[in-house]
Amino acid sequence: MGAWKIAFVVAGLGFLSPIGAEELAVYFPDYRFREGEPVEFYGTTNLILFSAVPKESGEVDFSRISERMIKMGNAAKESNPDLKITVSVGGWGRGNIFGKAVETSESRERFIDSLVGYCEEHSLDGIDIDWEYPKTEREHSDFTLFLTALSEKLHGDNRILTVALSYNRPLSAEAYAAIDYVHVMSYQPWNPPRGSYEEWLREAVKEMLDSGLPADKLVLGMPFYIKEMGGERKAISWKKLVGEDSLAIPSSEFGYSPTGKDICDMRVSMMKEFGLGGVMVWDYGHDSPDPEHSLLKHLSDSIAK
Repeated sequence: MGAWKIAFVVAGLGFLSPIGAEELAVYFPDYRFREGEPVEFYGTTNLILFSAVPKESGEVDFSRISERMIKMGNAAKESNPDLKITVSVGGWGRGNIFGKAVETSESRERFIDSLVGYCEEHSLDGIDIDWEYPKTEREHSDFTLFLTALSEKLHGDNRILTVALSYNRPLSAEAYAAIDYVHVMSYQPWNPPRGSYEEWLREAVKEMLDSGLPADKLVLGMPFYIKEMGGERKAISWKKLVGEDSLAIPSSEFGYSPTGKDICDMRVSMMKEFGLGGVMVWDYGHDSPDPEHSLLKHLSDSIAK
């Protein structure tokens, strides 16, 4: 294959249409991307390319989001014009200087111009902000100013603004008002829960709602991996778990946070019970490529019921 020849195989030409008003947001990290590898996004409504990195000056390093990743998204969009392609900024270990980037009106303006300009250049549908985490009152105030101004620019161009948050790191009412969806990173507790995993998840949802986040903006995070709680917290992808004879997934009672089709159903059930905005997935690369075992396919089907 020539150096500049791009080949994408987007499996299943008939993508599902977006699922009513519910979001199915899927993160696709740059380190998961393999050119030419078949991809199937099923009922995804927002494919989030992860991630660009902010600089102290307010400029943004987009080098991790390759042109080939964007072309992959555009290829998927040809079969599903309602699919949104957005870019995430930050993430764990990639957003340590967010505080500096939003500290002054000048840096905020430069930051926003960089993001909006990138969306315009690549015909993207919006921005996802993943700052882990604003800590001080000043940082929260600066972040709210940034989100409000960015929202105005994006909404003026019919683009969306989403934010990734931990379930125990709420924002202000003003910040929530500026955001279209909040992707709540409700994957697992830091320590084994006192009760069941389901009880912990329910409390996490209630905690975010009690913080003032409107239910229809809360998109509930779903891990496509299991992870040890405490210790080294080693993650094991779902695609590595399926195919084993027993398919026995260690539960939170044994020191792991769980995943699987029943855990997808748990998320969807809570989404419908609380009237939430949808479900978010971390991340596409953990899923099984086999439709029979794909959690993304199961999740999409479960939401559509």
